[in-house]
Amino acid sequence: MAQVTLTIAGNQYHISCDDGQEAQIGRLGRYLDQRGRELIAAIGPIQENLLLAMIGLLVADELAETYGELEELRAAEGSSGGAAKAEAEGRVVDAIDAVAARIESIAERLGRH
Repeated sequence: MAQVTLTIAGNQYHISCDDGQEAQIGRLGRYLDQRGRELIAAIGPIQENLLLAMIGLLVADELAETYGELEELRAAEGSSGGAAKAEAEGRVVDAIDAVAARIESIAERLGRH
């Protein structure tokens, strides 16, 4: 099992992950760091646990918005009958599901540390 150290809004977190997932976890950590820094810039310093909860809510909101857009695409596809479009959407949904699972896994690991 590999170990990755993430810095999110100035706080370090040591995260365990499967071998080979280090780069992806690092990318996700940098994204969370960016979102955390944006929050701090907007509202000022806040407690670490509240910051992490707010980052999680922002990411969940982005994911929900993306799912909503996919549903709109599906509805449009249903009226136009494009098989290629449906296949592409399926790949996008699978990718989003994989990212969501990774985010949930990371959040779970952060909760344990």
